[in-house]
Amino acid sequence: MATPTQVLIVGSGPVTDALVPMVSALGWGSLVTDAVPEVGSGLDAVVVTSHHEDVDGPAIAAALAAGTPYVGAMGSRRTQARRREWLLAHGVTDEALAALHAPIGLDIGADEPGEIAVSILAEIVAVRRGAGAAAASVSARDGSIHPDLEPGTATCPGG
Repeated sequence: MATPTQVLIVGSGPVTDALVPMVSALGWGSLVTDAVPEVGSGLDAVVVTSHHEDVDGPAIAAALAAGTPYVGAMGSRRTQARRREWLLAHGVTDEALAALHAPIGLDIGADEPGEIAVSILAEIVAVRRGAGAAAASVSARDGSIHPDLEPGTATCPGG
């Protein structure tokens, strides 16, 4: 049996409150912290909802240094610029920053905390499944909906 996806959420607030049950509904594990976390191997995603310079910068730097497959951070373009300056000043390279998803989430027009949580989780799934920035509506895709499965073998999880 595969190890469930492990998501570290750094920060608190309405988006974090919406994320935790959604992460669980996906069968993934989550850990939430308001402090600078120790980021090691074994994490699949680090989601930074914090807007505190003394927490978010170090958390992002640690996640990128650990090679976490998905690292994303909430915040405005101004917040992202501030973080970028901090990260560069603290030894994070431009190459490493290219892996950072910030602002976080797929552009689905999300505005409310639950919608933002859905957009974040959708982006994590897209990255894990290799769709990345190419993620779009299933209706826009040519070919099979489940390209990794033999035709006729896909089943609906609902029955």
